[in-house]
Amino acid sequence: MRLLLALIDWILERRRKRIERETIQYSADDPWVLQQIEEFERELKE
Repeated sequence: MRLLLALIDWILERRRKRIERETIQYSADDPWVLQQIEEFERELKE
């Protein structure tokens, strides 16, 4: 049982780190993100 809990804990930790890395890649300073936001705002105005 303890081994199973340790395994689940390890998997969740790895997943959390991967999500953090992906979040950093798509920071608000990213030109692609800024472009998407601008397009979205234009669509809202129409």
